[in-house]
Amino acid sequence: MYNLIEKYKEYFHSVRLHDSILLLDLKLPSQWEIKKVLTALNGTTQLKINDKAENHTLFSFYSPFIEKEIDTLIKDVDTVIKWNKDREEKVNLLNVKILELKKMFETNNLDSLRNINFDFQQSQNGIKLNEEETKLVR
Repeated sequence: MYNLIEKYKEYFHSVRLHDSILLLDLKLPSQWEIKKVLTALNGTTQLKINDKAENHTLFSFYSPFIEKEIDTLIKDVDTVIKWNKDREEKVNLLNVKILELKKMFETNNLDSLRNINFDFQQSQNGIKLNEEETKLVR
């Protein structure tokens, strides 16, 4: 039990057993995409949206109280958290790169700026192009 709470301590609200259903309640940032990620996993983990506040929403992730199902629930919750944290990091990185690019344009002359090339290969550094991804916004 300690390990479960420690793992999610940043978001942990409660864990409950109701009849034969285990519910893991987490307070997650309101801007996170929870349903979309959970639906894409095609798992057995179910979701209930509880209290909403300005900065966070209380979500109940639940599944039957069977070891295999609970393992799936934990894996699904881990995936939801990782996906959203990665997305936040991408947005932050995009904003940093935009600032760097703005500074480059402010400090260089027009001729040198015309020679700037952004040439990405699909296989270069694992960067994927031309794939539909979640849109990043600043």
